Amino acid sequence: MVTGDGPHGGGPHIDVETVSFSYPEHPVLREVSIAIGRGDFLGIVGPNGSGKSTLLRVIDGLLRPESGRVLLDRRPVLEHSRRELAQAVALVPQHFSLDFDFTVQEVVEMGHYCRQEGDARACATAAMETLGIGALAERLFPHLSGGEKQMVILAQALAQQPDVLLLDEPVSALDVAHQLEFFDCLQRLNADGMTIACVLHDLNLALHYCRTLLMLSDGRVAAYGPVAEVLVPDTIDAVYGVHAHVHHHAGRSFLTFSPRLRAERRERVHLVCGGGTGAALMRDLYQLGFAVSAGAVNALDSDEITGRDLGMPMAVEAPFTVLSEEVHRENLELIDRAHVVILTDVPIGTGNLRNLDAVRHALKRGAAVWVVADLPSRDFTGGRADLDLPGARQFDSVADMVAELRERAASGRPSGLS
Repeated sequence: MVTGDGPHGGGPHIDVETVSFSYPEHPVLREVSIAIGRGDFLGIVGPNGSGKSTLLRVIDGLLRPESGRVLLDRRPVLEHSRRELAQAVALVPQHFSLDFDFTVQEVVEMGHYCRQEGDARACATAAMETLGIGALAERLFPHLSGGEKQMVILAQALAQQPDVLLLDEPVSALDVAHQLEFFDCLQRLNADGMTIACVLHDLNLALHYCRTLLMLSDGRVAAYGPVAEVLVPDTIDAVYGVHAHVHHHAGRSFLTFSPRLRAERRERVHLVCGGGTGAALMRDLYQLGFAVSAGAVNALDSDEITGRDLGMPMAVEAPFTVLSEEVHRENLELIDRAHVVILTDVPIGTGNLRNLDAVRHALKRGAAVWVVADLPSRDFTGGRADLDLPGARQFDSVADMVAELRERAASGRPSGLS
């Protein structure tokens, strides 16, 4: 079991031990086990109907599991009274309805009801100030915007003075600006020591804000651990049925998605690329269902980064280095497994001259070779390069290649890529 111990120490704060739960004739959770460390920020993700909201309600003691148990500080949750639980755990629901004309101050003070001592008004005021919504205190709750209401309900939860905050899709109805504002608040609360478990749909929010991630699929644990180890293309593909692409920019990572074809093609396309000339083509071919490899490229080149993010086999040389014999052999091995080899409009210099040898190797063994036309305009070797590629098919652009591959994929025709 992975334990998401947060930066504030302590052992597991909440243990979920092989929990299963069913509604009448409908299993929802199937032997779920996780350990939420004190001070952790856990994201709970998964497709609709995978059991995310039900798991939160089981953790909060609102639902009794049919098997397994939940422990709060090593004591079964169901042995706590509701008042005891409310003092330790606050649940922020996805929807909160209140039609009476209570002021924001009064709504937040309601959260302090579980406490038998202390000044409810002072506690509510402190909670609102923590979230920067003190100016709303005398406003009537039903007249607030959706984003304002969600911040008020979070303040109400803070007025309980809990150790653990459970949130069920708290930003699903908010615009992007309010989503970021809300999660910035959660991040500050977590930095101050609060344990947070949050159900959310946006995997990029999870990537940026959560420390640990639980991915559910059909009520089972599909993946659980550090966010960077859970949000990987293969796992997302298996659970959500979409292709995921991981991008890195300015020290941050983010995900983009493309649909997965129902019937994937098995033809392998090898790209002889570099300098960013293959990145978009890699994504297009991946989306079309082709198996893609690349080489030889230099490490940290944008083509190498894209191929690595997509999990493609590649022949990779060190940065700013002439292609070595070892990497050249790796490139030839990848080419020998390909149905078609594409030479992009990559500039040819002394460092990557061997890539032309690799293309000629593909031609000699009878592979289909596609080349972006006007190769001499990309020769920067001072005439040292042998540009003769007899039998290669010429295309005006990479876009023309993609158009033909897309048409073939859509028609379901067999390879015949020559």
